[in-house]
Amino acid sequence: MSNLDMNKKIGIVKELLKNIHRGESVEEIKRRFGDTLSQISPFEIPIIEQQLVREGTSIDDILKLCDLHVELFREFLKSRELRDVPKGHPIGFLMRENEWILKQADALALYASALTQSRGVEETKNILGALNAVVQNLRRLRLHYRKIQMLIFPYLERRGIVAVPRVMWGREDQVIVKMRQLSEFISKLLAVLINGY
Repeated sequence: MSNLDMNKKIGIVKELLKNIHRGESVEEIKRRFGDTLSQISPFEIPIIEQQLVREGTSIDDILKLCDLHVELFREFLKSRELRDVPKGHPIGFLMRENEWILKQADALALYASALTQSRGVEETKNILGALNAVVQNLRRLRLHYRKIQMLIFPYLERRGIVAVPRVMWGREDQVIVKMRQLSEFISKLLAVLINGY
């Protein structure tokens, strides 16, 4: 692939991501992005984020785009998942931890859904208690993020890829804050239900 090809890909993807940020329909972006996406590897995505940062796009704006462009890349990435990681390799541990996190997130969604349909104070207390247990388990995310920050980020940064670690670090900080807020909110709700204040 020539530099011109790469520059063209970067330009196209940057424009599509900016369109998402401007509020264009995700379905329309997916339709337009599909052809381009089939020609872009996940390894080129950090280069694109890096370019956006160099051009003045704030980390906060890239964080807002994360969920949307992850959705756009999900199908593409699925066919390129890491397989056959050697036993005992740190990436294997991180992948298993990611699977655990996804399962806990599914449990959160299930309990939250059950909470919206609970009937009575006792049932609500039970669901909130189970929800609280999942949230407390998920607070171990900090250790997972620390491993990523210490094991992977330095390698990326040494190769000049600084936008990806900065964006991920910001996203991780947001998750930790939201988990703490959710934990506090659930505790307050439980206190109100149990003590009546």
